[in-house]
Amino acid sequence: MSGSGDSLLAEQTGIGDWDFGDFPYGLEPLAMPAAGHSRATGATPPATLSCDRDLTLLQLRFLADGRPLDLPESTQERSADQLFWFRWITGHQVTFLIWHLMGRLIEQAGPQQEPEPAAFARLEAYAYGYCAMLLYTGSCPLDLYQDLIRPRMFLQHRSFSGAWASDYAPVRGLFRGRGLARGSTPQAARLAQAVETNKVIHDGIAARLVPGGKSLLQQAMLGPAVRPSERTALLYDNFFMTLRAPVDEDAITSQLLRRLRAVALDVAANGLYPLGLGGGELPEELRRAEVTACEERVGLTLHEVGAACVADPLPYP
Repeated sequence: MSGSGDSLLAEQTGIGDWDFGDFPYGLEPLAMPAAGHSRATGATPPATLSCDRDLTLLQLRFLADGRPLDLPESTQERSADQLFWFRWITGHQVTFLIWHLMGRLIEQAGPQQEPEPAAFARLEAYAYGYCAMLLYTGSCPLDLYQDLIRPRMFLQHRSFSGAWASDYAPVRGLFRGRGLARGSTPQAARLAQAVETNKVIHDGIAARLVPGGKSLLQQAMLGPAVRPSERTALLYDNFFMTLRAPVDEDAITSQLLRRLRAVALDVAANGLYPLGLGGGELPEELRRAEVTACEERVGLTLHEVGAACVADPLPYP
């Protein structure tokens, strides 16, 4: 389908309509289960909104194909601060949801067995989804990161650190090369490659955005040590507009799909690097072929994450 067919599909499915937040690049609060609870249960809290799963997947697929799309002018009317603040907050929220879903799959596998191939494929899709979110949140020019994002984190806490993210705990071992990524099957090898790519991207973005090599936590090391705690987890959640509440799996899926669609619309309208990278030469990590491949297929990765999260859920152990 192309030409008038594309336009007709876009009109019929509302692909170009921005429906996240109260305006383009507006924010929405995220509701997540209490830290350490990989099983989401309970009712849908008022902060979450539902979505049509099949329609959203169709829209994600269309946006991923890179076909010409007449997006509303409102997606072009934004300041750089608004755009990259949206990316920083919403991209992190997507990451929290991905970590939750990965933690659930890891828990289902148990300590003595490997997941079924379908579950491995979903873990791989989520791992590359995390790669995409690292690239997306780290897409701002260096000067904007230093002037807008880093100072706000410092004002939240002078030792503000990603180590305070409570949803990361269930997947920490995996992304440190342990557990399922060390299996001997082809599925485990592909997951291990996704994990390694994730580390390369993480290190490359850190090198680009923090040229001095010191995070806020490292800069504050001369003062009293601030260890992760319930208080720091709350500070971290608060910064990223995340509340802890009883939520069911439908709410988890809906919240993820809504954010994937908003991110896909943003990338379709603005590209991954709308203002360029800035800040001089790219670190060696971000010039590697596997990173370039992730950049080129961000749209497809968003669709794959969406497809993975709506797949028939595996039974809880």
